[in-house]
Amino acid sequence: MDNLYIQKVLNGDYTGFSYFVDKYKDMAYSIAFRIVNNSEDAEEIVQDSFVKSFKSLNKFRQDSKFSTWFYRIVVNNSLSKVKRRKFDSGNIDLENVSDIAIEEIESTYNHLTQTDQQKYINIALNQLNYEDSLLLTLYYLNENSLDEISEITEIKNENLKMKIHRARQKMYIVLEKELKSEIKNLL
Repeated sequence: MDNLYIQKVLNGDYTGFSYFVDKYKDMAYSIAFRIVNNSEDAEEIVQDSFVKSFKSLNKFRQDSKFSTWFYRIVVNNSLSKVKRRKFDSGNIDLENVSDIAIEEIESTYNHLTQTDQQKYINIALNQLNYEDSLLLTLYYLNENSLDEISEITEIKNENLKMKIHRARQKMYIVLEKELKSEIKNLL
């Protein structure tokens, strides 16, 4: 379907580009927000990314999916914004997470309602650095393949699995802290 609308736009039917805006705006915003952690900046990045992709559509070679190409533009624009702000990303100590702790966190998490699960996932993702948050968003929430994520982020495929694994461990550490805090508040 994307290819049909690409051809429409390239043939002068510029209203066809609204298809891409409708289809990709939410995930583009999620990606941008995960990197810049600011809603106004994320909205600006998404708008700039759509403008850039529209202007560059004739350069799109179609050897990958439009979404992969477009999300790469979003990531690049987001990273440029972060570099301009000299964003300071936090570090989480991975040595303190064990398989037992992960099982406990998953068990507690699975007993939450879907709304509460989403709440805690967003809290955790917002506390991770932008790369970890982005990788988890692309892999788990957007269900991109490793090849697509590699193309979007320009991280080599062989490094990607380890980075996603470590990002997931960091998310578990954050979830553990948040869930323990919530349990204490309930008692």
